[in-house]
Amino acid sequence: MPRHHVYMKQKTLDGIRRLVDERKNEGAGTSEANISSVAAELLEVGLRVTEQIRKKEKEQKNNDGLTDEERYQRRLLEECVKSRLASQEILRLLFDITEIKSDSRNDYIRLREALKQDVLNIMSTTFSSANDQ
Repeated sequence: MPRHHVYMKQKTLDGIRRLVDERKNEGAGTSEANISSVAAELLEVGLRVTEQIRKKEKEQKNNDGLTDEERYQRRLLEECVKSRLASQEILRLLFDITEIKSDSRNDYIRLREALKQDVLNIMSTTFSSANDQ
């Protein structure tokens, strides 16, 4: 491993020493818990964080200020809204037809309540099974 001297603030060094002491108290040996290994680990984590921040900034620059995840969620929401509005319009048109209106078996309010209940059942089943895992 290459060796480099790094200057740091006293507060940073104190924090590293605290981490070393915590690991030693947890039973780690001196080869696993020393200032050099902990500092190297913290540098690696900091480097990964910096790279992720740059990646996110690049995504936002390419996606009009949105990350890839936010862009995906936005598209998904748009498609859900379109589907809902289309379904509502189709149901409205169907229940405006005179033959369907006159048939007592077709009740728009009852259908709407049944759909709401089905959605609640699906959502509770989906999220309760996700919580069980």
